[in-house]
Amino acid sequence: MKNEQIEEHRSASPINSLEDPLSFSEVICHDQESFLLSFRNQIACHANHRASDVVITTLQTLLTTVWKACAAASQQGADPEIVRRLRVTSRRALVALSIYSPLVPKVIASCFRRHLHDLRQAAGLTRDYDVLSDRLHQHLPPTSSRHSAHDLSIRQLLQLVAKKRNENQKKIQAKHAELSSWNWPLHVATIKNQVRLKKKVYKKFVQNQSKKSCTRFSKVAYSTKKNPSQLHRLRIEGKKLRYTFEFTPADCLNRSLRECGETLRKMQNKLGNFTDHTAASEILHQFSKEPLADDMLFMIHRMQREEHELATLSCRQFFVWWTGKRRRSLYKRLEKALDND
Repeated sequence: MKNEQIEEHRSASPINSLEDPLSFSEVICHDQESFLLSFRNQIACHANHRASDVVITTLQTLLTTVWKACAAASQQGADPEIVRRLRVTSRRALVALSIYSPLVPKVIASCFRRHLHDLRQAAGLTRDYDVLSDRLHQHLPPTSSRHSAHDLSIRQLLQLVAKKRNENQKKIQAKHAELSSWNWPLHVATIKNQVRLKKKVYKKFVQNQSKKSCTRFSKVAYSTKKNPSQLHRLRIEGKKLRYTFEFTPADCLNRSLRECGETLRKMQNKLGNFTDHTAASEILHQFSKEPLADDMLFMIHRMQREEHELATLSCRQFFVWWTGKRRRSLYKRLEKALDND
């Protein structure tokens, strides 16, 4: 009886919100592996705390990190890596809101969700221009002459990409200004007064929520066809499921789930090539409609066809890897993991 009282007291103990080591602010400038290691370690430490306490802490630290990433990405000439991190942190926060939805009032969740979608979209479009810029630089051999017709067209195209990229980044700046007026930090701070109390320990709560994520992913994976929109959706759902595993304490991730996570990581990387080439092709297609010089349009059409062909090749390579056997194996591992919970 005494042990039960001690455990109940421990589960009900509050977690220091933004002062807790779970905060991403101290690791945002580190590489992704360090970021995830710090996060997962803190989730593991709080696995037996009361679910509502962990939800408050996690949401506050995630949303605070989004805010800091947004401020950094809104700076003129922000590094592409900073923009990418805004995109990643926004998506993680959206996944957290989805997982924690039973404890977060719909009004609060929908408001943050709308802002996070806007941030993710703005960061995603800006990131697409950064990826295309990298691809264009690959067409400039270090030993080539700056005065060659080929180089001149590529450099002009790079200038156009940079211009469009800067125009799109202004959307991040505008969103940051909007969120400043809305007082994002204050709304984050008041989350602790909005989350519904849940006495169940965190690891039990998140295990139940993980089952729902697995079911959603399986439905999408079963119905995926060979077209860009569905492949993009498959990649996003796979990424969401991987992030869900990040919110799950390590001791709750059995071998089957760890193997699923590794398969999802490979799937995300392989589909990443497809989505990057597809985005580059679409941007170049839009450029081809602009009133540009004939030599520029010739270069744009040629590179657009190349990116389209690379996207098609990436799609074929993915489905060579994404066999029926691999899909069935993934589904069985997910089912086995959930049945053992």
